[in-house]
Amino acid sequence: MMKNIFKNTEFLFGITSYTKLPDDVGAEILLAGRSNAGKSSALNVLTDNSKLARISKTPGRTTEINFFKVNDDLMLLDLPGYGYAKSSKAKKKDWGPLLGEYFQKRKALSAVVIFMDIRHPLKESDWEMIHLCRNYNIPFIPILAKSDKLSNNNIAKAIAFIKEKIPESDPVAISSKDKIGFEKLSKQILSYT
Repeated sequence: MMKNIFKNTEFLFGITSYTKLPDDVGAEILLAGRSNAGKSSALNVLTDNSKLARISKTPGRTTEINFFKVNDDLMLLDLPGYGYAKSSKAKKKDWGPLLGEYFQKRKALSAVVIFMDIRHPLKESDWEMIHLCRNYNIPFIPILAKSDKLSNNNIAKAIAFIKEKIPESDPVAISSKDKIGFEKLSKQILSYT
């Protein structure tokens, strides 16, 4: 197992407006996904810190863009989960424009990790994020989370499905429960820093 460079990741702050962003330096990797796609669990496994990202019993609680510092050159930015009724319309108004401005202006934005439940990939909101990445030429990594819910055969089918729909991508199947796929995910993230 490679040395986990994410191990000392710490939460810095959450922001809701573009003017509050820190200096535009280093590499920022955006973590995006539907509210119940397993993003918080994955962040906790990736950083080997079960308390780093709060895993809410009510998905969709994150309403700010949360900054996690990996080291002086790398930040992970946790986006509010999209597609969940409780935080959708009203909250999306708050951070929707922020996201547009962020994609348009932010030089540090290096890649977007798009978390999807392996059983329900490429929902409409996932496609919206993929189109946003394509529009601004930002590389993205499709992550198929909760792979422990499927057989190996069905995992292979899900990966093939994503490759067929998004030929430029290299999808990664992960399981936070079984801690599988995180070495590949780490390598992919680090390849953009």
